[in-house]
Amino acid sequence: MKLTKTLSLYFSKKFFISLAVSLAISMLVVLLIDSAELARRISKVGEGDFLLASKLALLKLPEMLLEVLPFIILFGSLGTFFLLARSSELIIVRVSGLSIWQFLLPIIIIVLTLGFIIIFFIQPFIASSTERFKELEAKFIRGQENLITLSENGLWLKEEGENNNDYYIIHALGLGNQGNNLENVIFFHHDNQGRLLKRIDTDKAILDNGKWELSDVWIQKNKQPSSFSKSLLISTNLSPDQIQENFSPPETFSIWKLPKFINITENAGFSSLRHKTRLYILIAFPFFLASMVLAAAPFSINFLRTGKINYLLLGGLITGFVIYTFSNVVEAFGASGAINPILSAWLPPIIAILTGITALLFTEES
Repeated sequence: MKLTKTLSLYFSKKFFISLAVSLAISMLVVLLIDSAELARRISKVGEGDFLLASKLALLKLPEMLLEVLPFIILFGSLGTFFLLARSSELIIVRVSGLSIWQFLLPIIIIVLTLGFIIIFFIQPFIASSTERFKELEAKFIRGQENLITLSENGLWLKEEGENNNDYYIIHALGLGNQGNNLENVIFFHHDNQGRLLKRIDTDKAILDNGKWELSDVWIQKNKQPSSFSKSLLISTNLSPDQIQENFSPPETFSIWKLPKFINITENAGFSSLRHKTRLYILIAFPFFLASMVLAAAPFSINFLRTGKINYLLLGGLITGFVIYTFSNVVEAFGASGAINPILSAWLPPIIAILTGITALLFTEES
């Protein structure tokens, strides 16, 4: 039996209904949990503003939904198979000679298309929302502004002075030794009112044991003539690791901007593993979504044979938990350099697809 256009549309409609229900439930759960958690964190620092917590939760919501979208697809697929099986429609289709592969094809095409649309057109807006969330989180929860920015114009840092009533804005055109050395550097020293106290220019600043070691220094205070010093020490709380960790997080970049930032980071002498891993994960994402359909399918066939919904639900929960844990562990390995970032991105969807196909072949033959 061939899969007709009418049947394809019918299966697609059923899938969209289940997907919408799964998405709505996930949105509600994520929003409630995040709002409560953010309200708790805000109250700890004395803000205590539920409206602020709700705003932060809404800004964080798109990225959280993107993270759990594979499992929304998984449970949307399970819901579709359950509804079709409960009404005996799946049995009728199977008896009429339609294979499980023909049945799954329109759903897989929908999921792949949806994945590409999300990653290439919607994800940039998600990244912007996440970036705004990170800014507000730093300001209202962690009590600090975004301190470090890396761009084509060099590195910009902001850090508190020794007495906590002043601060430095540091601009370096070049970097070396994984952030230990800054080259062609300007230190702008401000008071808490934002007034410029002095400007310090140096060819090189070396970060060592809580100090910036400056050499060949020119210092200008207010409108006074510049004075020269062979060396100068400035206290700092920063370390090279802190500088790198506080770059814009990978999730704040769109898939279109990540390659450029990776290039800038590597040219500056820093590791780009986290951002590379993120880029490859986004590219593989549509196929990861499609693998969730294949992962759900074997449980629907077993449900047809046993009629036990608990098997369907339990199987889905266990599958979701295993895939989620495995994908997070592999991503961490890729970001740390333990395995190749490309491998860390493609391993979860490849294993899920192969496992789903193997399980389907086994259940079809048995």
